[in-house]
Amino acid sequence: MNAPNRQSGFTLLEVMAAFVVFALLFATTLQIMSASMRNIGRSEEFSQAALWAQSRMDAVGIDPPIEEGQWRGDFNDEYSWELDIVPYDSSESVGASFDEIPVVLYYVELRVLWGEDQPRQAVFKTLRSAAPERS
Repeated sequence: MNAPNRQSGFTLLEVMAAFVVFALLFATTLQIMSASMRNIGRSEEFSQAALWAQSRMDAVGIDPPIEEGQWRGDFNDEYSWELDIVPYDSSESVGASFDEIPVVLYYVELRVLWGEDQPRQAVFKTLRSAAPERS
């Protein structure tokens, strides 16, 4: 008795199932790569904003002077800034008064803004000291 002649290989159903699995994995990989590229772009924008903020914060005390007020400006066509300086009451935050220390503290908040379609901002905060005004 001769065994029937059977050909070995994949059936059409197996090939189609493998193709579907491949397509799903490929689509998932593309989505992951796309999200990674968007995150890289956002990271680059935020890094640029942080560099601009550092340069602006370094200038506080020179232009503008350390005094209460609000200022605005542009770094370039894409990035702008808003600066708020207000006196800082140290007795509320630490529970003690530092009146005997010959400095005045100011709370400095800098907002760096960028983007037109979906405006974004980064906020940077610090304390700065200044000599008290003499009367």
